[in-house]
Amino acid sequence: MDGWTIFFIFFFTIAALVPALWSIGGLIRGNRGFWPGVVGVGWAVVLMVVTIVGIATKWGGCSSGSATSADAITCYNGTAASGCKPDVWKVECGRSSPGCAAILPGAFCPKGQKPVFVFCEPFQSGGVKQPWATWSDLSFIAAGLWLLWFLQYFAVPGTLRLDSAIDNPMITIGWLSVTYGMIVIFMGPPSQWFHASIKEWAGWFDSMSVVIWLTFNAVYVWYMIIAAMWGRGRGIARPITVLCFWLGLGITFGAIGAKFPDARLIFYFISGGLWGVAEVVYASVAASANGVTYRRTWWLFVINVSVLAVTMGIWIFFNDGIVKTGCIGRQDIPGHAFFHILASFSTMLTFLSFASERRVSS
Repeated sequence: MDGWTIFFIFFFTIAALVPALWSIGGLIRGNRGFWPGVVGVGWAVVLMVVTIVGIATKWGGCSSGSATSADAITCYNGTAASGCKPDVWKVECGRSSPGCAAILPGAFCPKGQKPVFVFCEPFQSGGVKQPWATWSDLSFIAAGLWLLWFLQYFAVPGTLRLDSAIDNPMITIGWLSVTYGMIVIFMGPPSQWFHASIKEWAGWFDSMSVVIWLTFNAVYVWYMIIAAMWGRGRGIARPITVLCFWLGLGITFGAIGAKFPDARLIFYFISGGLWGVAEVVYASVAASANGVTYRRTWWLFVINVSVLAVTMGIWIFFNDGIVKTGCIGRQDIPGHAFFHILASFSTMLTFLSFASERRVSS
């Protein structure tokens, strides 16, 4: 393992273990406010078991019927595409790859041709094809566990004083706040499955884990605009409505994405666009709403948007599907790993932005 891989594993494992152990210890001592953190630990363990088992078994390797994710490697002859897009596992197992000339052992492309790897990180042999991208995903588990650990402050009387007029689901231990933390944890392992295996099925999980986070944010903010901001629908109707719409959209996107893989990228922009438009409407309408008005801390929103902009810039810069041959020369930099880390940080900023919502007039 190289230095980056060791750093990602060590740093983010420690970052995840701290809130995990604190949550377990707090619940053992009788503080029931730690139960979201303990549930999150269980969720993370289950997901990581899948990851470890997959790595140990090399994701089925040559015996697996699942194909390599489309365009995982594209071979180039100079600056012109050669048309060779080898199946990673077939190459590793010494089998012929359709559309490609003979590929020498230990190489991913025919002699004289250069490979461009998905998200610009070179492949390794074995059960972890892209170690930087794989182990940087631990940052999502750490982020989700810290968020769920933080919720214990909202269950201990006197620890955090809240205005009695505040009715914000992200500063209570409830369905929406816990679901958000579980979604953040879920964004890590599915991405690991993809980057470690480079299998087509894993690509679906990777894409959908991001889409469900973006979709949750979009549905949540639109609900705040349509109902909660006007002083209505802030009871049990809120989690039921938000979760039902979120699940409905998630299942729809997931089904379409399974049938049409090219649609997954489109769903990034649809779900992210819905969220972005909702934030603009929220900022505009809240200022002029009649009756009860709720607003969030503006600078948290600005910081989050700025981090997201940098994050998406890195994603584009190290995305072989967008920059094409531009990946050549960037494959010694863990760019996609940095994208994961910034994205996990953004999930925490998004939560804090949601949690900052306060009643400003009534």
